[in-house]
This record gives sequence, C-alpha cells and structure tokens, in this order.
Amino acid sequence: MIYLALIFKSLAAIFAKQAALTSIGTGLYGIVINIWLVAAVIVLFLQAVTWTFVLRRYPLSFAYPFMSLVFGLNLFAAWLIFDEMISLNHVVGIGIIILGVTILRTSREAGLKR
Repeated sequence: MIYLALIFKSLAAIFAKQAALTSIGTGLYGIVINIWLVAAVIVLFLQAVTWTFVLRRYPLSFAYPFMSLVFGLNLFAAWLIFDEMISLNHVVGIGIIILGVTILRTSREAGLKR
C-alpha cells in the first residue's frame, strides 16, 4: 500500500506539470479547465485514501520517509517524459534518499521479528 501511495503522489506531480505545460492562456480559467489538472486532483484524492490505509497499518515515523522516494520517481519522470536534464548531484541525492529508506525499512523489519 505504501508503494501505491507513492505512485499516486508521483502521478499527481506529473499530471500537474503536464497541466502547467498545456494550460490555455495565463489566467486561472485556463489552468482550472485543464484535464491534466483534473487528473492530478483525482490521483491526489486516491493518494490520500491510500495513505490513510497505510497509516492504519504502520506508524507515521516509519511510513512517512517512504514518501521521499517520490523525489526519485519524479526525477526519472522529468527526464523520461519532459526531457529535463539530470545532474550528478540529482543522482547522488536520490541515492542517499534510497539508502536512508532502505536502512529504515531493514531496521523496521528487524524490529518486527523480535
């Protein structure tokens, strides 16, 4: 369930970026009527519902750091979908985040086995 919440949150960011790129004009109306923005709001709702189920099962102190993995998903999506540049600093930073979440996950699993 945690990973599903991550995917929904990442999709919301991707859809919001697409909405920004395809909005009609510069006014609020041009942004609000954009189907990509509607899609972003829908997946944010799904993320909120999924996140609620996650928090029923896991402590917030364990679950929340997983949301930082969204940075990696969005970095990859920015490169793949929007042709944005990725620097070595991006890669190193995401690597540190993944390492931290991995350490957290293994320490939690070890704690569950006691």
